Amino acid sequence: MSAFDRLVLFSEVHGTVLKEGKPVEGARLTQTVVWSDNKNEIPAQHAVTDGQGSFSFPTIEHKPGILRMVPHQPVILEKIMIDYQGVEYTAWRHTKDTYDANSEMNGKPINLVCELTREPDFEGTHYGICKAI
Repeated sequence: MSAFDRLVLFSEVHGTVLKEGKPVEGARLTQTVVWSDNKNEIPAQHAVTDGQGSFSFPTIEHKPGILRMVPHQPVILEKIMIDYQGVEYTAWRHTKDTYDANSEMNGKPINLVCELTREPDFEGTHYGICKAI
């Protein structure tokens, strides 16, 4: 990785929201990432599920600046929340410790199935109602 490569703070995400196994249309998702003392430095991203319950978020990147030159351990807090019919669900909560793309899933793309009737729980290193597929 070059000193000029952009820092990947949250890899690209694709997913589906279900309720009792059926696609949910119109669920609102909010994706946030915090990686500095300024929790508002990276604006929240928003998505709405389509008729198949599908949603996606693009990669969130940041310019490297001096960070590529200074030895440090990144601590990046990632979160996706789902709002559906006035109820808020924790879909994904993860702490990322590298700037590499797809490091959240050990090199695999983030593809999620989020079942609204599921209780939030840990799956590997992430927490929420979404399961990685």
